Amino acid sequence: MIRRLLLLLPVVAMLSACVTNSNTPFQGDKVSMKQAAQDNVALAIQYLKSGNRDAAMQKVQKAIDEDPDNANAYTAEALIYGASQENDKAKSAYKTAMRKAPDDPEIQNDYAVFLCQHGNTKESIGYFLGAANNPHYSTPGDALTNAGLCALKIPDAAAAEQYFRKALQVNPNLLEPMAQLAEINYARKNYLAARAFIERFDYLAPGSRPDVLLLGVNNERALGDQQRATDYAKQLMHLYPTSDQAAQLQQGGTPHG
Repeated sequence: MIRRLLLLLPVVAMLSACVTNSNTPFQGDKVSMKQAAQDNVALAIQYLKSGNRDAAMQKVQKAIDEDPDNANAYTAEALIYGASQENDKAKSAYKTAMRKAPDDPEIQNDYAVFLCQHGNTKESIGYFLGAANNPHYSTPGDALTNAGLCALKIPDAAAAEQYFRKALQVNPNLLEPMAQLAEINYARKNYLAARAFIERFDYLAPGSRPDVLLLGVNNERALGDQQRATDYAKQLMHLYPTSDQAAQLQQGGTPHG
């Protein structure tokens, strides 16, 4: 089974992009309150990544004090609450972030990921599509991919396929939609279509995922091409001998060649 995980939150990278030492005293106009707030947001994300949620929250609260209109600060606050499973507080913080920056597609996508992760799948898709349709969003294909991944959780394979195909129209080199479309077509017994997506994935990122390699084995077996199935199996066993997919392959009998 192809993995079905939502894409990493792009807002984390965005929030941590600029880091300076915000512990130094302000010197006149050299450091504005808005810049200091953004620096503290970036530091908060660094602390969150290292698992220090208390320090992260301290930096976020300082950022909010310095600039109450900084949407990134509330997004960071939501991430911290989410990491602590304080979901109601996280949702409230996301709502505040969107009020502060209603046209920010990164925040929309981030909030949509949160909603999907907590069972609000249909609501989340609306936010994903809103982000994808925002002309200022640099990675609309990611939001469309996330919409597809969330649609699979409903489950609604037809809608998911639509979103994955749109993601590839936006960016033909996105790997996740290829893998998902291969899985969807395999499940429908559209083995030639599945092969096309697997080959396309393998051309761009050869041997990069054990789940796609195992799908290649199973799909080629279904097509009756034992040589191709053996080739995928050999790659899987060589590159990922301790993976769950390798264990599944061995349980079904490792092809010889």
